[in-house]
Amino acid sequence: MQDDLLQPHLNVEELMMIAAKFKLGNHISSERKAAIVTEVLNLLGLENCRQTRTDKISGGQRKRLSIALELVSNPPVIFLDEPTSGLDSVSVKYCIDMLKALTGQGRTVICTIHQPSSYVFQCFNQVYFIQDGMCVYNGSTSNLIPFMSSLGYECPITYSPADYIIETVQTVQGSIPPLVDSIQNGKLNRRDSRISSDKYYSSSRKFLTVHEETTQRQEAQIDTDFPTSFWKQFSILFSRMMLQTKRNTLAIWIQFFHHILCGVLFGLLFYGIGNNGSFTYDNCKFCVCVIIFFAYTYVLSPVLLFPSEVRLLKREYFNRWYDLKPFFLAVTLKSLPLMLVLGMAFITVTYLLTYQPMELDRFISFSVASILAAVASEGLGILVGSICNITNGSLLGPAMSAPLVLFCIYGIGYGQSVGPVMKIVIYTSYMRVAVVATVQSIFGNRQPLECTDEDFCYYQDPRLLLRDAGMANSSYALHVLGLIAYIILFRVVAYLALRFTLTSEVTSFLNRIKKYFCLNRL
Repeated sequence: MQDDLLQPHLNVEELMMIAAKFKLGNHISSERKAAIVTEVLNLLGLENCRQTRTDKISGGQRKRLSIALELVSNPPVIFLDEPTSGLDSVSVKYCIDMLKALTGQGRTVICTIHQPSSYVFQCFNQVYFIQDGMCVYNGSTSNLIPFMSSLGYECPITYSPADYIIETVQTVQGSIPPLVDSIQNGKLNRRDSRISSDKYYSSSRKFLTVHEETTQRQEAQIDTDFPTSFWKQFSILFSRMMLQTKRNTLAIWIQFFHHILCGVLFGLLFYGIGNNGSFTYDNCKFCVCVIIFFAYTYVLSPVLLFPSEVRLLKREYFNRWYDLKPFFLAVTLKSLPLMLVLGMAFITVTYLLTYQPMELDRFISFSVASILAAVASEGLGILVGSICNITNGSLLGPAMSAPLVLFCIYGIGYGQSVGPVMKIVIYTSYMRVAVVATVQSIFGNRQPLECTDEDFCYYQDPRLLLRDAGMANSSYALHVLGLIAYIILFRVVAYLALRFTLTSEVTSFLNRIKKYFCLNRL
């Protein structure tokens, strides 16, 4: 692709070995994969930076690394979109020379370049110029100037042929039809007959020899779309994601301080109210605030970060590294360890500071409902990140969360007056389900609380609070199952959204062609 999309927080060698594991399959030994990786890095001049992180290498090295990742499987044809964009003249020359060397080893390299320099232009064996969707020249670079001269367009000596034809078709009126007609809109190929493709295969075949067994094995694998199995793909992806998470220490520390700081603030705001009958209603508010904290914390993170992962997914999925199913399973599980650690730290701090009942079963129930709310929130964030870019997602995520929060607190204080329709509507918010579960874990089947108010504690009996909040007959277990259902729902819809995104019109068209030829063959 035009943009150099490389996995972050990995060095060059690690990234290459991961590509080798995906693309070469289990039948190639680890030693052979390492040897292939070393040879590819030497071929592209990346040996000296094999231990360097991908965000620390130069622009030219990033281009070469993007190509190296695909050379691992020895592809016969390589497509590159703007391989020289963003590079200085020295890096452009090195990149083009490297691509030329690849053609000398039996590969076909196809590039799209908007405005090639004179040196870059002369390196190509064949060029195909397009203007307004029509071909204005197709053939060898050496025949371009004679072709233009035959139509009355004389290229000045000081001009590059590529610059001249581009300027001609864009500035001279009526120039396109003669060029298109003379080349028959690309059907006529003005290739130099003296150029034989055989000479480009005469260079050293050392690299091809190393890959010979690999290529033969891949040609034999006609029954599968991917060289590796589902569980192997998942294992590689999960290991890669966990390594990236581990190395992103700044993000871990930010999340750690965020959870601890918010836990202390929540604990101070609701300090000591857990067993006080005078603050029973405030304790209900505490449960609501905990769920809202988990909701916004874990919705926004994937909304902002997952679109970048989707861009990388498109490149690797398109190049047949792995399937979507193991990728999505790895994405679903990768954040759970850190979420459990940080979430439990927040819950423990707030639970202790607010003097909630020191009963193990209540603490576990409260923690389970809160963590499930966090998992559901992350699923919603992944769903938004699957269908939106970062800009639109940062607007849509909070906009979707606002009505969910309103439904979450609707009826608390006048639960007996809520109509049957609204009782159904409010449960469209997974936050409402989580709030009911946490409130039930704190107040369900609980004895009357202590009353420090000299006059009267209306909600000294927790059953009155549950009645007025509309939660008197609510089952904790059913609401936990409801949270699990929302988790599954968000993940399934996010998966389908990604599947739809990856299935482009071009893919559908190619599948129809493939099916057509299969039917004709039968």
